[in-house]
Amino acid sequence: MKRSLLLGLMFLATSVAHASSPAVPMEVHAEDGQRIPVLVLEPEGGAANPPVAVLLHGLTRSKEDWLSDAEPTFGGALTEQLRSAGYRVYLMDARRHGARATPDARPGALAKRAHAGEPAPYQAMIVDTVRDAQALLTKVLATRKKPPRVLVAGYSMGAQVGLLLASREPRVTHLVTMVPPHVDPVLGDAAPVNRMDGIHQAWLLLTANRDPFSTEENTQKLFEAAPSKRKTRRTFDSGHALPREYLDEVRRWLR
Repeated sequence: MKRSLLLGLMFLATSVAHASSPAVPMEVHAEDGQRIPVLVLEPEGGAANPPVAVLLHGLTRSKEDWLSDAEPTFGGALTEQLRSAGYRVYLMDARRHGARATPDARPGALAKRAHAGEPAPYQAMIVDTVRDAQALLTKVLATRKKPPRVLVAGYSMGAQVGLLLASREPRVTHLVTMVPPHVDPVLGDAAPVNRMDGIHQAWLLLTANRDPFSTEENTQKLFEAAPSKRKTRRTFDSGHALPREYLDEVRRWLR
């Protein structure tokens, strides 16, 4: 596996200043009993049965990325955009991230170990995060009438997780993935390229023409492998960190 394909997931691990937000904590339990910290933001307008959005962060980041209007994701702006459009928004920490950080097994170190020929801990982190997102969906969707949309959106590693989740989850109706890294097929269920035949949702793929972590060829193959008849790809002239204008593309697509 090429070094950049995993280490690239650790891009731009910068500190961010968090904006004030009406986020409310929610606790969900994973299949294995682990606590999944989640934040919930209610939609504007107070609809009785609003569409649902689950946002997934990148490697070494946390759910709080989606509360801050700062690089690399400008996440706070996306969250508010979704709330303004009537979505109830859920933010969750991936395994070993944020409130679930494990000092003895940091995400970046697991990526390095995978590159060095020990992929199992990294694979487990990704696959367990996908299962955690499924547990969140089960709780969110169990107690109310089916929402008109269930959107999953993710950036970098979050895009990787989002693709894997959508490939297993027909309950997901819409998918937005920003700069998913190319992950070698040898990583099995942690590699989206191995699961693309399960992507039937309406899908927006946002990529960059100078992304060091996925070539144009790999990205196009990923896109073409999905059987979805409602898929759209847009490419930006940038590196792995997309310009803020990507938010406009998401807004147009969601309409």
